[in-house]
Amino acid sequence: MTSSHAHAPTNHSLRRVVECADAMIPDAHDGHHQYGVLKRQKEMLLVGIGYEMPVIRPSYPELSAAIGCCHTTAMNHLDEWRRMNWQDRYGWLRLVDGRLKDEAHSVDAAVLR
Repeated sequence: MTSSHAHAPTNHSLRRVVECADAMIPDAHDGHHQYGVLKRQKEMLLVGIGYEMPVIRPSYPELSAAIGCCHTTAMNHLDEWRRMNWQDRYGWLRLVDGRLKDEAHSVDAAVLR
């Protein structure tokens, strides 16, 4: 990219990061035989991404409110996120960051919708 925005830091809020990640991570269908596992995994990813990406690092209560889980669950999910392989965490962060950057540019945002 030749744009001056190509390497600009992202300054996204917790709410925006979680909304973007939530839209990108598929939901499990109620009838799926591993529905509970997949739902917890998505919630864990949202907590981890929501903790790492916002310009202001959120507290556990802020994380739990943004995700819709209890404070203790947010803490447990963050521990699980930290135990993930760093390449997997990095991949999720890059994926969401790329989408957030694309949405920040009006031309790209119109194409994405």
